[in-house]
Amino acid sequence: MATRTLAPGIYRIETVIDDKLHGYHVLEGADGPIIVDPGVIDAPTTVYRPFLEDRGWSLADVSLAVITHADADHHGGNHELREHAPSVTFAAHDADADLMERTDRIMRERYGMFAGEHGITYDDDTSEWLEGMMGPGERIDLRLRGGERLSLADRELQVLHTPGHTRGHLALYDPGHDIVIGGDAVFGRGVCTVDGDYIQPPPYYRAPAYENTIDLLLTLDPDALSLTHYEVFEGTGVEDFLDESLAFASELDALIPMLVDECGTITLREAVDAVVDRRGSYGLDVDLAYPLSGHFAVHVDRGILERTTADGVVAWRRT
Repeated sequence: MATRTLAPGIYRIETVIDDKLHGYHVLEGADGPIIVDPGVIDAPTTVYRPFLEDRGWSLADVSLAVITHADADHHGGNHELREHAPSVTFAAHDADADLMERTDRIMRERYGMFAGEHGITYDDDTSEWLEGMMGPGERIDLRLRGGERLSLADRELQVLHTPGHTRGHLALYDPGHDIVIGGDAVFGRGVCTVDGDYIQPPPYYRAPAYENTIDLLLTLDPDALSLTHYEVFEGTGVEDFLDESLAFASELDALIPMLVDECGTITLREAVDAVVDRRGSYGLDVDLAYPLSGHFAVHVDRGILERTTADGVVAWRRT
């Protein structure tokens, strides 16, 4: 693990899990240390505890955990954290909170969201991997909306609603030091291993909201952007990464009508395969279902496409 200070009272702890970078954050809160994302199932003890103890704290001192969104590697450690810090307050956006409270619900409604209409599911190994990152569900004590203020020892951070990857994704903004802690708010052209190989395409599924999140971050124009699965972006690197993220979304959106014209009627599975044929593999290619479904919905709203069925699953064709 490696640690760095992003600003006074804002620390980043970096570790590698399954060949993927995970950057977690600790804040010096007004009432004790604040954790941003408890992480995977054992991260509270394997990642956070050593850092806290080096600074004279313990897990029991953690007063608040702000969870950026409902994903196994971000909230999976909730149960272990609460076991060591019984008085901790869990805070998350209201739109994601229910998914965090029950493991069976997030597996069904988030990770299984394409099963019923599209016949697309994760294989057994991937499902077991996702479940293995999560402990038992825990109550979310404080449900946020975005716009709240988070008190540090000497200043306040702004809570931003940054949807796209999930409906309730949150980020934190320190206007005094011009830093955004963004979780999984944006993804560039994909997520890579620490060796630079693609491991996952950008898994946003609410396309307009995702683009609005990118526009928000471009407007804030922070000096530093600290996301979970990337090195910290600084200076002009922030704008470059955000532009790259927006470009991917725009290119995928423009590709949708072409794929429909080639096939006449196309299912989500066929669209995933077509994108891989054109662009190459992203590793976990099934996750292309997330952004593709979002962009198909946009074209339906525009009146360009309409939903139909093919072989018993949802498909799209020209209106």
